[in-house]
Amino acid sequence: MAELKSSKIDVENGKNEYNLFKSSLAQIGTIIVQNVIMLGFGMSLAIPTVVIGSLMLDKVDGGGGDSMTLTETEASWYGSVLLVCHPTGGLLSGVLQEIVGRKWCMALVSVPQLAGWYVLWRAGDAFDLYVSCVALGLSMGLSEAPVLTYVGETVEPRLRGPLSSVSTFTIMLGSFVAYLMSTVMPWRTVAMINMSVPIISFAAVVLLTPESPVWLMSRNRPDEAKKSLAYLRGCVSTADVEDEFSELSIYAGFNKSVDLEQYADCGIDQRRLSYVKYLQINTNDTTNAEIDILANQNQIGFLETLRSFWSPEVSRPFFFIMLFFFFWSFATFIPAKPYLIDVFGEIGLPCTAQWTLVYTSLLTLIGTLLNVLTVAKFGKRPITLISMALCAFSMLGIGIYILSTTYFSFLSTWIPMILLNALFFFSGYGVFPIPWMMVSEIYPTKGRGIASGLTAALAFLMTFVLTKFFLEMQEWFTLPGLFIVYGSITLVGTLYLYACMPETENRTLQDVEKFFIGDLDDYEDHDNQN
Repeated sequence: MAELKSSKIDVENGKNEYNLFKSSLAQIGTIIVQNVIMLGFGMSLAIPTVVIGSLMLDKVDGGGGDSMTLTETEASWYGSVLLVCHPTGGLLSGVLQEIVGRKWCMALVSVPQLAGWYVLWRAGDAFDLYVSCVALGLSMGLSEAPVLTYVGETVEPRLRGPLSSVSTFTIMLGSFVAYLMSTVMPWRTVAMINMSVPIISFAAVVLLTPESPVWLMSRNRPDEAKKSLAYLRGCVSTADVEDEFSELSIYAGFNKSVDLEQYADCGIDQRRLSYVKYLQINTNDTTNAEIDILANQNQIGFLETLRSFWSPEVSRPFFFIMLFFFFWSFATFIPAKPYLIDVFGEIGLPCTAQWTLVYTSLLTLIGTLLNVLTVAKFGKRPITLISMALCAFSMLGIGIYILSTTYFSFLSTWIPMILLNALFFFSGYGVFPIPWMMVSEIYPTKGRGIASGLTAALAFLMTFVLTKFFLEMQEWFTLPGLFIVYGSITLVGTLYLYACMPETENRTLQDVEKFFIGDLDDYEDHDNQN
């Protein structure tokens, strides 16, 4: 039975029927194209910081570049309403991507995003700002789950880690570009320019992105699924992907009509075993009828997923990743994002708050890029633990420094600058991208779209609450106290992840599922083999 323990495509031993370079290039190109969507996500995430900083500064200066002003209450709502609308989009995307597919769910993201940028460009009061945030928040929620699900379903294990972190890198790039543009042009001009992003992303997804083969198989469209897989493996012929297609057909649930045990003693590896079963599926009329029934059952989707949500395959990874996101919200300091210009000004730094915003955003971007390049080598678990710990110590250090300037008149502006650099770099390197990468890996195929959408929705709902009450918490704890609270919670989160986080890098989706259902023997056997 040892031959049955792994269904990973054996790309290292040279037995592939298609060229690895072409396959890698096709997958990388497809993921990069679809991630134009996430460029708009990053810009949407950054724009409240830009607008609030500009309008609050105009208010302090008694007027200035824009006739609009914001009160502190209006600023707190504007800074957080983006995040409360994100969960709605996330829940909607979970259902929508099961109905229309991953590709068209990603394409539809462009509609609310374009509307949001237009309303922001023409905004005349705080209500218009809220409306723009509702539209942008919905687009953010709609984009995340299908992008992550698509990576999990279409990318080979050897590339899944780096390519699943591309979306986070693109988000950081979008935020950096928005911050950089805000230093040389008004926020309205930034919004007008950003209207081009959803138009480009719509065209890119519709024209250059194939549908997920796993979704197509779940809808009993095997011919289209095979063509999609062939495209994603380097535009090869469908005959060249027969073996991998059989693996996907089994993983998508079609193996239920095949007696696995009758092949247990055949002495063939899992790939050939899968191929035999695939041939049986395609040459047996009775089996084909059973497959049709299974496909129809898979289309039940949402209600069926709700009924089976408490099964270990779904509930265990769900509770793990939600706790991860809870600590993630503190470790990334993301609730402070809309108010960073004021926070930087209060800390006291050797350069202006606006340029500090650009500089720290660039560090986060570099950290995310480094994650893309090194996650396959080092693995997600060590990168996450080291980054979480360093983020925790950086925030504790900033809090202690501010207290020392208050009570001991100690002043050295480069100390908080160095600590901020560490905080933003390591949050980009090992904290911000990792849980989003894991969302595409930890859920079973059945209901993955809905589960990942719910995860994204609840993650941003938590962030909304923390963002909405950030200013109130700052009044209660003071800014140094808030840094210490955030750093302490992040430290607790590091200990939690040390105890509970599995390594998912270079593992198949089946291996990851085995960990969460408690099949640790097979999971540990994979470690021994590596």
